[in-house]
Amino acid sequence: MDNLRLPYYDGDEFADLMKHDGGLLHAVGASNYQVMRANRAHPEFAERIGNTYNHAPMMTYWRGKFYLEYLSNPRDEHTGAGQSFLVTSEDGASWNMPETVFPPIRVKAGKYFCASGDVIEVPEEKDAIMHQRMGFYHTRDDRLLVSGFYGHTVHHNLCPWSQYGIGRVVREIFEDGTLGEIYFIRYLDYSGWTPEKLPFPVYTQCPDKSFIKACDELLSSRLVTQQWREEHGYGDTSIGFPLFQTDPDEGMPLNTPFEKAAAFCFYHITEQSVIGLWKQGVVGRSDDGGETWHIKYEPSFVTSGAKSWGQKTPDGRYAIAYINSLSSEHRYPLVVVTSDDGIRYSDMACVFGELPPRRYDGVYKDFGPQYVRGICEGHKDYPDDALWLCHSVNKEDIFVSRIPVPIKRGVSSHISDNFENCTGVIIKDWNIYSTKWAPVSAVRLHNDTPCMRIADKDPCDRARAMRIFPKSRRVSVSLSFMSACRYEENLEIEITDGRGIPACRLMIGGGYVLVRYGSNIKKAFSIPPHALWHKIRLEIDCPNNEYTVFLNGKEFVFGGAKRFVNKVNTVERLIIRTKPHRYLPNYEIYPSTPDMSGVEESVPERIYYITDVKTMQIG
Repeated sequence: MDNLRLPYYDGDEFADLMKHDGGLLHAVGASNYQVMRANRAHPEFAERIGNTYNHAPMMTYWRGKFYLEYLSNPRDEHTGAGQSFLVTSEDGASWNMPETVFPPIRVKAGKYFCASGDVIEVPEEKDAIMHQRMGFYHTRDDRLLVSGFYGHTVHHNLCPWSQYGIGRVVREIFEDGTLGEIYFIRYLDYSGWTPEKLPFPVYTQCPDKSFIKACDELLSSRLVTQQWREEHGYGDTSIGFPLFQTDPDEGMPLNTPFEKAAAFCFYHITEQSVIGLWKQGVVGRSDDGGETWHIKYEPSFVTSGAKSWGQKTPDGRYAIAYINSLSSEHRYPLVVVTSDDGIRYSDMACVFGELPPRRYDGVYKDFGPQYVRGICEGHKDYPDDALWLCHSVNKEDIFVSRIPVPIKRGVSSHISDNFENCTGVIIKDWNIYSTKWAPVSAVRLHNDTPCMRIADKDPCDRARAMRIFPKSRRVSVSLSFMSACRYEENLEIEITDGRGIPACRLMIGGGYVLVRYGSNIKKAFSIPPHALWHKIRLEIDCPNNEYTVFLNGKEFVFGGAKRFVNKVNTVERLIIRTKPHRYLPNYEIYPSTPDMSGVEESVPERIYYITDVKTMQIG
């Protein structure tokens, strides 16, 4: 029956975990911007605290500004002193310094009841932690609330909710950037908590009656509060858990709670029909507005415990973003699949295909982008030109991803970019990886020349800019570059096929342009010190496995074969990056990564400028 149709992936492309981008096609123009780079030694560069476990971001857009909330612990998962931070941005790419939105609290020594009926002994006062499965709520009269959940654990491998929960807090965000007082909107009375034991008052004690009304509205929003189910446990009858009408092969009777469902998100396909997504590839559908659900494990969505996110996109289609990996330790790459009806999904594309080094050791710090979330439906405003996502990376740094809509995996027109119409960080049609210490942006130089600026002062990460062009067998690729000064470390330029296999590689450094032919690296040109801009052109011939390089119109004449690095049948990507390609870790290697040395101080910055990027069919 049509009303039992559940979302599924109808494609045959899946990630190869030996490659950080899975060896997949990329979503055209998908760009990634670092919100916060953890730094224990220099917290003034991070969030003024120095925490190195940062995770579970939530994101919204309100009155022309982006808001992002994330939880933070000093070192490990599920250990205090946990708190949540709030960070804002005007454009979604350049983010302000995080500010504490829910501060650390302490749990007094004593006996605490569990939802299971057991009693646990807390021998001495200890830190609580923050956790959140839901972040922001927009009221019908356009107020913005932010929420989080306090919990505590006896050991780090126990979850800080349900049995060990304290309750959910909420406060208002005002348009001028100030915050209202913190209140508990729900406390876990079935675990022994009472108003006099709580560190903050209950929301009904707020003197602002309109705030109480806003909280009541939130409490009455069934789909929103279903995001709380995992944290509050089934002891919280105020939420009203949904009844899951399971498939017979699930081995469960009808109208029973499905306890495996974790990290719920939802989107509507009709006014009453709602699609639900949970961790571990669990999908569901409700045709009565969320009262009852048909739910199952959908094996075509290859994912694990790193959360999934689905929504209707601004162009009227649908998208689901998730980590295409069955391994919860290898949480990469972040992909998106798209649909016309919110049910049948196809065209898998990579959104975030980077895996920077994990700089700090910590418990349960899995590799890669994870815990993806977007802007929940029901919010009054939404940027109309892209799908926006947020996630942590290595449970250490916080990123956002911007995917232009309509989401596509290829282009039909050749490149002719001079960056004339680009301003700030967002660069149209380019796939950008931009971090706090290795930023990529569009600028105008003192002579008003528009160009792309690529910089790097990070000791272990890098900047990367990629431009997808039409799939070509024979093509000319050209660009003009200028560096702020002579650098010994290389800027790398690659031309690859649609799966990232490099055919050609150039390196600019030490006063030379170096060319990789086969397994050999040749000093092709010395860079004249007196010229500012230099034009590089590559003529690429896939049928003959060779390419020719020109600098400022002069051909590099080489006596040997001008061979590709790898055999490819076509090329379609121009990649510019400030450090070499990364291969580790991969599926075969899950290394122990103790704290890295030398990663908390920046290195001398390298700055490059790129303009007049063109591709053209030849032959």
